[in-house]
Amino acid sequence: MEHRITWKKETGKRGVSACNDKGEELGWLQLERVGAHMHWCWYQENDIRMSPGCLQEVRDKQKELSKDRRAD
Repeated sequence: MEHRITWKKETGKRGVSACNDKGEELGWLQLERVGAHMHWCWYQENDIRMSPGCLQEVRDKQKELSKDRRAD
């Protein structure tokens, strides 16, 4: 699968930022409490539109980050 999103770890509140190949910031994943559990929530920048393929990359990254948390 071709990866269109570059992920970079952010120090502080944001968590993990997503950028495209032009260097534009698309949004970020942030670990936060949703109900009784912690989840990686996606926050998309204003005026950013994403294809189904890019959204799948976001979902895949959420799964990867969740798996990494359980391994700790």
